[in-house]
Amino acid sequence: MTQPLTGAGPDAAEVRRLVATMGQRLAEQQPYLTRVLTDNIRSISDLDLDQPLIDLLDASVDSNINTIVHLLINAIPVERIQAPTAAVEYALRLAQRGVPSYSLVRAYQLGQEYLMTVVLQEFEQVDADRADTLRAVRVIADAVYQYIDWICLHLLDRYEDERGRWATTSGNVASAMLQGLLRGVDTSVHDFESETGYRMDQHHVGLVLWSRDPGGITDALLTMERISRELDARIGTGTPPLFSAIDRTTGWLWMGRGRHAEPIDRVVAEVLAKFPDLGAAVGLPEPGIDGFRRTHAQARDTFELALTAGDRIGQVVGFGDRGIALISLLLQQPGGLQRWVRDVLGPLGEVSPAAARARATLGAWLDHDRNFQATAEALQVHRNTVKYRIERITADLDDRLGDRRVDLELALLACRLLGDELLVEPDGHRRPGQG
Repeated sequence: MTQPLTGAGPDAAEVRRLVATMGQRLAEQQPYLTRVLTDNIRSISDLDLDQPLIDLLDASVDSNINTIVHLLINAIPVERIQAPTAAVEYALRLAQRGVPSYSLVRAYQLGQEYLMTVVLQEFEQVDADRADTLRAVRVIADAVYQYIDWICLHLLDRYEDERGRWATTSGNVASAMLQGLLRGVDTSVHDFESETGYRMDQHHVGLVLWSRDPGGITDALLTMERISRELDARIGTGTPPLFSAIDRTTGWLWMGRGRHAEPIDRVVAEVLAKFPDLGAAVGLPEPGIDGFRRTHAQARDTFELALTAGDRIGQVVGFGDRGIALISLLLQQPGGLQRWVRDVLGPLGEVSPAAARARATLGAWLDHDRNFQATAEALQVHRNTVKYRIERITADLDDRLGDRRVDLELALLACRLLGDELLVEPDGHRRPGQG
C-alpha cells in the first residue's frame, strides 16, 4: 500500500505498529464483521437474491476483509495483491443474472464505510499518542480506499466481459423480455411468442434446475438444456420448452402442456435420475400468462426450500408435494416458520434426545394411521413401547392430536426437512443465530 509516512523516526515505526495492531483487531472480529456487512449489503435490493448468491456474497465479503487485514498487518502494496476468487466469482454471477454493475460498486462503498467506522471505534479503545493515532487512521483509510478503488475497477472489467459473453450464451433466451414478462411490465406477449416460439395460451409447468454440487459438474447449463429436450420428448405437446440460464449453475425452465393439467413431477424425477448432480424444483400446471408467472413463482419458492433443506430433501421437489407449499411460504417470513413450529409442537419442539425420539414416534404413528403395531414394526420397537410413548406425547400436547393433526404432520415434516434450526433449547430460548 502507498505509505504516506515520511522519514524513518520512531514516530513512523509507532504508526506502522498501530496499523498492524488494528489489522490484528479486525482479524479477530472477522466472522462478526463478515456477518454484519453481508446483512448490510443485502439491503441493496438487487443483491438480496437466492441462497446460493447470498452464500457467495458472504464468501466474497469474508475474502475481501481478509485481504484488507493482510494489507494492514503486513504493509503489502495494493499492486502486489490478487483479487479474491470468491469476489471475482460473485461479480461474474451478478453479470450472468443481469444485476446492474452499480449495485456491485455500492456494495464495496458500503464495505469501505463500515470498515472505517469499525476502525474509528476500535481506536477509541487503544491507548496511544493522539498524533500517532490520527496518522495511523490516515494510513488505514488510504489503504482501504486504494484497495476498494482497485478491486472495483478490476471487477467491473471482469463484469463487463462476462456480461458480453453471457448475452450470447446458449439457453439465455430473450432474457430482457422474459424478465419484463415475469414482472408484469409492458411486454408484448405477441413479440415474446414470436421471439421464443413459446405459446402463452396453454398450461405451463415452471421448473428451477440447479447444480447440487457446483464443483462436481461441468457444463451444467448444457446438461439442463439436454434435460429440457428429454422432457419435451417425453411429455411435449408440440410447443418447444422455454429455457433461460440464470447463472452457470441455475436455469429456469417452462414446459408447455397444451390443455393437459396433470403434474409432471414423476417424469421429471425419472429424467433427472440420470443426472444426480442436478436438482429440480417443480411448480404446478397453471394456465395462461398469469399461470406462466404463478408456476414459476411456485418453483422458485420450492427451490429456496430445497436449498435450505439440503441433503434432507429429495433430488426433485414439487410445490404440490405434501406440506411443501405451506412450509415454503412460512420460510419466506423471518422467524415465521420457527414460531409456528414452536407453537404446534410445544415441548416436542425442543433440542433434546427425548424430544427427538418423541417426534420420530409421533411422525411414524401418524404416517401409519395411528396403528400401534405398524408403527412398532417401522421403528423396530415393541408395540407397548409405542403405546407408552404416544400416551406421554398425548399428555404433553393436550388436545392437539385431535384438533391440529394436519398442523402436527406439517410441523414434523418441517423439522425433518430443516433440522434443528427450527427448534428451541430445553429452557425455551432460541438456538444461537435464530430469530
